[in-house]
Amino acid sequence: MTQAGRNDPCPCGSGKKYKRCCLAKKSAPVASLNWQKMRATEGELVHILLKHAERHYGSEAVAEAWDEFSLWNEVPMDPETEPELDTVFLPWFLFNWIPGNAEVDAAKHLPEMQVAMHYLKRKGPQVDSFHRRFIEEACSQPYSFFQVTDADPDRSLLLKDILLGREVTVHEHQASTILHRGDAIFTRIITMDDVSIMVGGAPAIIPPRYLNDLIGMRERMAEVSPGFGRELLEEYDIELRSLYYEIREEIYNPPLPQMQNTDGDPLQLTKLYYGLQCTPREALDALASLSMMDVDELISEGKFNEQGELTSIEFPWLKKGNAQQKSWDNTVMGHITINDGQLTVDVNSQQRADAVKRKITRRLGERAVFRNAVIQSVEKMLEDSQDNPAAMLGKAEPDDDLMAHPEIQEKIKEMADRHWKEWLDSPIPALKDQTPRDAAKSSIGRERLEALLLQFEQRVAGDAQPFAPDVDALRRSLGLT
Repeated sequence: MTQAGRNDPCPCGSGKKYKRCCLAKKSAPVASLNWQKMRATEGELVHILLKHAERHYGSEAVAEAWDEFSLWNEVPMDPETEPELDTVFLPWFLFNWIPGNAEVDAAKHLPEMQVAMHYLKRKGPQVDSFHRRFIEEACSQPYSFFQVTDADPDRSLLLKDILLGREVTVHEHQASTILHRGDAIFTRIITMDDVSIMVGGAPAIIPPRYLNDLIGMRERMAEVSPGFGRELLEEYDIELRSLYYEIREEIYNPPLPQMQNTDGDPLQLTKLYYGLQCTPREALDALASLSMMDVDELISEGKFNEQGELTSIEFPWLKKGNAQQKSWDNTVMGHITINDGQLTVDVNSQQRADAVKRKITRRLGERAVFRNAVIQSVEKMLEDSQDNPAAMLGKAEPDDDLMAHPEIQEKIKEMADRHWKEWLDSPIPALKDQTPRDAAKSSIGRERLEALLLQFEQRVAGDAQPFAPDVDALRRSLGLT
């Protein structure tokens, strides 16, 4: 039988490539031994090189290197608040950092080379050959951002270098159980005897929503040096680390979301209070047109006194269509309540509050006297939403029995299908305002599109919603499968 090639379909019929299936299983014992040797060597060298650094670079070298690593932001060397200190800084200090002597007296100059390379230079042939190879490989490999394209839990990760475009399988036990397809990491990868491992991986897992930021960094670097290689990554050491820190800060301390209503206005829950100098029925006659319904359609929902006079009524303020959702027939702009001598209007933005005040003045004139407006802060809305997510939207909790009704489910599915069909031809900011169909026509567009679809996948996996997309169906529609 002809031996299958590495990239051929596996003869076992799994559907995977031979190199990712049976070939990987055959080579696993050897790879495991090499992995263990590389990890043991890493641990031995860290101990040896730290001693060498103290002897030849001085006791202040670590602090000086930490200042540079943390971008001179006066960050304390505390592993509890800065986990990068133990995970990524020490390997960077030993294999990457080169002291700067420009502002230092000649007598205080430090060796202008990596600690590890200085160790090799001093020890020469005394250094074990495997240690030497490890050091040379580690010092030659810059840090980069890698996206997880596949994971084999407890064994390995298939990674794509977002900046250089290369693919590599790394043998990682713990990381392969934590990272998922679409996640990205900031790390350095070394390869010895066909086995690759991460040396100095940063602890923050970068979710798919940041992939387009990483692609943007690559494009900016390509403008400086088209077709760049790992040498440029070494030159961009500070810029890449700065981007990592920016992303890490957003992940660990996310800013308040820029919440907007469906008109694109900043969200601001506002309640307007008016005193009425007319009867509830007169107020209804004047304001009924805001509901896009006739008075006769609305009044049946009101409350009446014993004399048959209207005392209170509630109805929505509507407008035709929607700026963001083309499939919507109407947009709920606010909620109007008439109750004896008082009129209240609930809206969710300052723009809508200003608009409805003009409409009320035009329709009721002096019969409606504005009293005050009560505005709820974004912080309070977020606090309330943690206990009751529907409260932020001004809605009651969904009726489970109603949602379980087949006709309701079918209607929701119909609306969702229409939304995602329209999404294919809608400009998307994450795609540089291209439509998904247009983005799918170019390699960079497909890459950005795939990053967006990976976000959808993780979101759906975490909490499926009625309007969640069928990502596989979207991929088929866009020719990505």
